[in-house]
Amino acid sequence: MRVMVYCAALGGGIGLCLAFVSEHIADLYQKILVNEEMNAELDGQIELHSQHPGDKWLARGAWKSVYIDRPGQPPTSPPALRALPPGVHEVDSDDDSDRFVGIREAPIGRVTIAASLPNSPQRERRFFEELTAMVLLGAVLGAWLGRMLAGGMLAPVLRLSHEVDRADPGAELRGIAEDHRHDEVGALAKAFIRYQGRVNAAIEREILFSADAGHELRTPLTTLQGAVDLLDAQTVQAPARRRIERIRRSAGEIALLLDAMLLVATSDEARDQGEGAVELSGVLAATLSEYRADLEAAQVQLGVRCPPGLTLAAPPKLLRVMLRLLFRALASGSFGQDLRLDADASGVVVAAADAPAPAEPSSVDAVESPSKPTRSDEIEGLGMLRRLCERHGWRLEFGTLQHAWLPLRLLPPGIAERAAT
Repeated sequence: MRVMVYCAALGGGIGLCLAFVSEHIADLYQKILVNEEMNAELDGQIELHSQHPGDKWLARGAWKSVYIDRPGQPPTSPPALRALPPGVHEVDSDDDSDRFVGIREAPIGRVTIAASLPNSPQRERRFFEELTAMVLLGAVLGAWLGRMLAGGMLAPVLRLSHEVDRADPGAELRGIAEDHRHDEVGALAKAFIRYQGRVNAAIEREILFSADAGHELRTPLTTLQGAVDLLDAQTVQAPARRRIERIRRSAGEIALLLDAMLLVATSDEARDQGEGAVELSGVLAATLSEYRADLEAAQVQLGVRCPPGLTLAAPPKLLRVMLRLLFRALASGSFGQDLRLDADASGVVVAAADAPAPAEPSSVDAVESPSKPTRSDEIEGLGMLRRLCERHGWRLEFGTLQHAWLPLRLLPPGIAERAAT
């Protein structure tokens, strides 16, 4: 549309320029015709009065008058015309007509012809209409040509944009590059291909790093947990046992983060094969029991509401790890001390205990989609939870109501897609 408007303006400008040029050419052509006509008339009058001297052959009228100022006789031409040099001149007229004067010095004397061309309102109006039509036709023709040319020029770019938009990670954009091997669109497609290759390589390096780090850290972590169990069995002093318990708890958190890293590094095939149904109430109860001591230590009161027997379509290990990361963040005290967790088939919502009941995720307007990594990473565990959600199609949302980042919503893939739209 923008190109069409620009081309219409260009066509109108060209039409206006052509109109001015046409008017100038018409005036110039009129002067040429008048000059030739006046010279021819002067030749005829000189020849006629050379053969038949006398004023009875001189034409005098409203549109044409002939004057001959003979040598040795009083001049007969008007004083204003006698002041003009020989040649063809356009002089001012008292009426709306165009008045021309032709003057020539001849053996019979100074011959002067004054002629008037009447203006025609109908002719002037028609000429103006033709010039206006030329401008409008230029604008319309420019818009049409602009649309056709823009459509033809941008069609390969639009095809490339659609192909890039539809391409999955790892796919190659070979089609458009092969269609336009030697033009600018082909160069753009090849640049996209090279950029996509670098992005895919970066993603692959990140996944491989997460997988390698997860597997490599398992061995020292297992050794650490075994050493902690051995120390726990041989230690009887209470202070030492409390320190050992803190080490065991930290080792458990490292194990949780390693599980999350491995889930982030899961391949697409393994992710699709891991789908299943999980009883959400049972997983929530087990996770709450695991983190009850941490919640009490942080003086966090958490009420859990979940319909009994509710099942959720999700990989069991993924759901357990995500809920453990969520409870770990709640146990840090970053969300306050009096909280409520509501769980149903649409997802998990954490809010202040005195907050109103959660709305449907598809109709949430006051909730931001926070991909606010800096702020969410400041809260313990939410950075890894956010990465898990991005990798497996879940959605992690934070509100901006009252207390820090509440309500918090964890939406499964189907609900996440509906909430995003």
